[in-house]
Amino acid sequence: MADGPTASKVTLCLDVGERQIGLARTVADMGTAFPAGSIDMGDPAGTARTVVNRIVLEGAGCLVVGLPLGLDGTDSIQTRKVRRFVGFVRKDLAARGLNRTVRVELVDERLSSVAVERAAASEGLSGFAGRATKDQWEAVYILQGYLDRPSPVHPKRD
Repeated sequence: MADGPTASKVTLCLDVGERQIGLARTVADMGTAFPAGSIDMGDPAGTARTVVNRIVLEGAGCLVVGLPLGLDGTDSIQTRKVRRFVGFVRKDLAARGLNRTVRVELVDERLSSVAVERAAASEGLSGFAGRATKDQWEAVYILQGYLDRPSPVHPKRD
């Protein structure tokens, strides 16, 4: 993780799946997440380069990645795959000299799929148009949760 605040107000979020990565993003100075497409998951190192290209294109200062922990909070096989993928992203950021300007944060995404499915059902939608669309909305859910979390309180120094 890079140290210190970033100059960019754009945050990207990834929902890393077996075959697709759903993307969400913020708009500068707005605390709202929006769907931003999807990326096919291929070779992890090559896909990580694609993600870093997107970070550069969007001018993002923060990358939030959903971490699919088990219900008991432990790592699963998919959790380890996501951690490995994030390692490739961090390596590519470092190779491009971006590891100090782009913060990478892993956030708990337990039950994001369930929440998105319930929200769709409550709107009368029986399903999504495809896996890529569902992955995007899961990324939106993860990013919005990240944006809405309380800010850490720092004690004032005199």
